[in-house]
Amino acid sequence: MPFRFGCPFRLAEAIRRLFSWDTSGRMLALSAITGAVVGMAGVVFVGGLESVQHWAMHETMGYRPPPEASAERQAPFQLPEHWWWVLLIPTLGGLSCGVVVEALAPEARGHGTDAVIRAFHGLRGVIPANIPWVKGLASVITIGTGGSAGREGPAMQIGAGIGSLLATRWKLSDWERRVLLLAGAGAGLGAVFRAPLGGAMFAVEVLYSTTAMEFAALGPVCVAAVVGYTVFVSVFGRQPMFELPNVPDPQTGFMPCAFNGAHELPFYFVFGLLCLATAWLYVRVFDGFSTNVFARLRLPILFKPAIGGLGVGLIALAYPQVMAGGYGWVQKAIVQSPDLPWKTMAVLVLCKILATSCTISSGGSGGMFAPSLFIGAMLGGSFGGVCQLWFPQIAPPVSAFVLVGMGGFLAGVFKTPLAALIMVAELTGSHDLLVPMMLVSFLHVALLPGRISLCREQVPSLADSPAHVGDFVMDVLEQMRVQDVYYPQPRPTIIPETCKLPHLLRLAADSSQYVFPVVDRDNRLTGVISLNDLRTVLAGEGAGDLVIAVDIAGPAVTLRLGDDLHTALRLMARHRLEELPVVADDDPNQILGTLRRETILSAYDRRVAALRAGDESHRGD
Repeated sequence: MPFRFGCPFRLAEAIRRLFSWDTSGRMLALSAITGAVVGMAGVVFVGGLESVQHWAMHETMGYRPPPEASAERQAPFQLPEHWWWVLLIPTLGGLSCGVVVEALAPEARGHGTDAVIRAFHGLRGVIPANIPWVKGLASVITIGTGGSAGREGPAMQIGAGIGSLLATRWKLSDWERRVLLLAGAGAGLGAVFRAPLGGAMFAVEVLYSTTAMEFAALGPVCVAAVVGYTVFVSVFGRQPMFELPNVPDPQTGFMPCAFNGAHELPFYFVFGLLCLATAWLYVRVFDGFSTNVFARLRLPILFKPAIGGLGVGLIALAYPQVMAGGYGWVQKAIVQSPDLPWKTMAVLVLCKILATSCTISSGGSGGMFAPSLFIGAMLGGSFGGVCQLWFPQIAPPVSAFVLVGMGGFLAGVFKTPLAALIMVAELTGSHDLLVPMMLVSFLHVALLPGRISLCREQVPSLADSPAHVGDFVMDVLEQMRVQDVYYPQPRPTIIPETCKLPHLLRLAADSSQYVFPVVDRDNRLTGVISLNDLRTVLAGEGAGDLVIAVDIAGPAVTLRLGDDLHTALRLMARHRLEELPVVADDDPNQILGTLRRETILSAYDRRVAALRAGDESHRGD
């Protein structure tokens, strides 16, 4: 029986348009495919990493860190049994990473986030095809052998590389390749961290050192992150990475991971200032190790990660908690385990900063995301422990400080306040601490300079990104009108159609115009003559009085007072003219003056300078 209603047909048409090659729905479909591929790559990456960690750290070194999974929180852990392996395994891991990276892809060196940012802004979204698997292999070696780094940065670069590769294979434009690069990055981060929305927000926010973000790519990135997360958790499970205690404090009655009232805000404000100072120290130490320590070592590059691994081993002899990502120790800090007193957590903040700088600054492959969470958690735990000693009745619980430290510190060192809030909420399955996390996070935005960041490739705004130069130029020019910048001429040089060439040349010589309007007997505009047209005629021989103006005039291209400057430049480029006549809006034959290309460019420079001055003034306020 045929359908009597059009709904199914309209639905089919909507679906067809959604996935049409000429609509934005195409990018959503390609992002979903990208997310699925990245999700599978994340499964392989994390599976390989866990296997190497089990062999190198558990079986050989005898070190079994606390598990991160909430279901196994009470599982026993074991400190390293063989001190010589604590020194040797990270060193050998660093050496292996150096050999792999130097031989196969030097671009895979360091933390992956900066490489993704650099590819988006300056490389048209292009990442070499061998980067994903080389980055994965090098990171498995570095982290699996105890290097102080996280798996999220590599997962982000692996996903971005897959997105870039697929976009190239599909022959997409530069902008579409950039979008799929971000889609892959968000999918990789959201999958391995089990935080799809946080991963998507981080991918579009980390590109800039201010509050700017890549809103235009958010839709495709979210689609890819959801698909990648779904593929990943179908193998590794979807439980949050951290479990929160839910028993009220017996003395105060406060819930351990909740905002309990305005009396807690002064404590969080002071903690925010402490986070800010520690973030500044972290970035300075990391940059110092990169530029003043490892860059000056007179050794082949492939040996430097081994020196970094040895540094990690020396620190781990006293504090093995600094090895790898440290998620299990973060879980112990959240539940206020007696294995982590506040004094130990305070020392671990400094040790993790040094260990991470040794690992990444030396050229080891890994991410800065997990170390930042670890540092923020230990900083919060130590500060919360001190507050509980001095103000036991009114201070927020230690667990709350741990979570706020994770979000606030992450927001500060990566310049991603919104992503940090969302991600910590997804990691813990709770949003009860959004208020203090907002306070601490935006203290960083307000007080910490944009240049203090772990990501050196960030730019301040969309206008500073090569990815948006054309967009910004077009946007500014479309806001400016011909009437604001053209050169009015009470008596412009106008050429009659019957004007002979010798007289035309004299008129041109006496005028400052580049283009001359040509009119008929009724003063109707019929064409324009440019200086280039006159040069072409002069190249011929024996023209003389035989040539008149109408013979050499081109089309009557004009501008109206209400036209925008983008339209003006487009017309000049299309007709290869440096100047165009300006006519009245209501009378196309009334010539008011002319507008030159150089005038438009000068006006654009002045407008951009004014916008930048206003933007800097706004930031200063």
